[in-house]
Amino acid sequence: KIESILSNNTKIIRKSFDGRWKKSGQPKFVYTVDIQLSNNVVKQLKLRHIDGKTELLNNQPVVQPSPIKSNDKSVIIVGAGPSGLFAAIELTNLGYKPIIIERGQPVEIRGRDIGALFNRKILNPESNLCYGEGGAGTWSDGKLTTRIGKNSDEVRQVLHTLVNHGAPERILIDGKPHLGTDRLVRILKSIREYLISCGA
Repeated sequence: KIESILSNNTKIIRKSFDGRWKKSGQPKFVYTVDIQLSNNVVKQLKLRHIDGKTELLNNQPVVQPSPIKSNDKSVIIVGAGPSGLFAAIELTNLGYKPIIIERGQPVEIRGRDIGALFNRKILNPESNLCYGEGGAGTWSDGKLTTRIGKNSDEVRQVLHTLVNHGAPERILIDGKPHLGTDRLVRILKSIREYLISCGA
């Protein structure tokens, strides 16, 4: 009976690998799961809250601001790094048509400039590892890290946005999600096309 209750009401939120075999006896996967149970089932199973191991979910729906009507005021975003791009996405979702100012080149042109830097030692001061669409992390290893709570609604919203633009769905549950530079280029192009289609 417990198995049927859990199978119908359980959602995997995070999966990570714990390789500290000396402590636990063998390497293992650690799962973070959401389980939705009625108060009656909680009492029946004699479940209790354990600090650091369990937490109550906030079942209140996230209230999204209502889209605004066409606005004659422009919002200017300086930089097309992660913060600038996600600010632009949020603003377009609210009905704004932001203007993004970026010193460097679009990601595909930037790739050629970085190739010239690596292979021929030719530096383009306006388009390189620091400047251009996607920001400084575009040519990193593509790991997604945060210190504000891996399972928070805000972080999950960012991950869902990346999936909507071509990231693999496994980043939604992987303990150490990884995109890879090859995927980042496609994701950035998809985000740019989305923003342009929304009038940014």
